[in-house]
Amino acid sequence: MLTARRTALLALAAAVLLTGCWNPFSPDEEEGGQDQVYHEFCDSAYKVLENLELAYKSMDLDHYLMCFTEDFEFFLLETDWADYDGDGQTDQSWGLDLEEQFHEVLFEGGEVDQITLTLNIPQGVPYGDGKLFQCDFQLKVYMGEGGFQASGQADFICKQDSTTGEWLIWQWYDYSDT
Repeated sequence: MLTARRTALLALAAAVLLTGCWNPFSPDEEEGGQDQVYHEFCDSAYKVLENLELAYKSMDLDHYLMCFTEDFEFFLLETDWADYDGDGQTDQSWGLDLEEQFHEVLFEGGEVDQITLTLNIPQGVPYGDGKLFQCDFQLKVYMGEGGFQASGQADFICKQDSTTGEWLIWQWYDYSDT
């Protein structure tokens, strides 16, 4: 969502304990993505990013995880480096296992009422054997009387699966403003 990711993760750690620290507006009128349809096969990198956006809005963990390669990596801003996996070492990034854990709590933990995410997806540019998308985003997570928001830029490097030909997100770089 997904940058959205850094803010979501930092707030996610406190989400279970959050009693409401933000409510400058009511939830957006948007229905969380119910009127949109997932691309069943992502024959372009653009489509996998659209699926990512919809999975966030729909809080759909299964479709969310289908957006990533098995060797997916999320890269944090230096200010957010911490020991996310509990191994005693500072993490500068994490893989699909932690991505799944964080978003299982976010989407299915019962604390979040609604998520809105807007990804401005530009034309991708060639990047090695994949494509780079430098997306501006706006994320709002509503939780009871509170919530959090984030905005900024996220860079996605998408690659085509060598077996299926489907495009997936391989790397996600966080450059959020918040």
